[in-house]
Amino acid sequence: MSPNEMFDSAVSSGGDLAGVFEYDGETGYFYLYKPQHEENRKVLGAIQVLSGPPDFGEKDIVIRWDATESKVGLFIRGRLWAAFDSVTGHKYGGGYRATGKPAIPVEVADAFESR
Repeated sequence: MSPNEMFDSAVSSGGDLAGVFEYDGETGYFYLYKPQHEENRKVLGAIQVLSGPPDFGEKDIVIRWDATESKVGLFIRGRLWAAFDSVTGHKYGGGYRATGKPAIPVEVADAFESR
């Protein structure tokens, strides 16, 4: 992996789903991914997080599941910037900007606070 690239992931305790962040040096996406057997692996959803050079590093990224493992979120510098509801398939957020505010509904963000 080049120094301009980033990758992080968090797999659910059941091992059937993962939240994955990937920055390829030009764009960054957060994915809901099904990591099971090789022939069944697939991306279930994608959220564009940023385009262009980031103002953060890999150490600033945390991916975590909520307490019920129904939602997975991408946190950049401690703020939730993107999330998937793995039950409904809804996706939230994206569009990271250093001076911006995440577009995440309060009820989605609150799900991560109860952990």
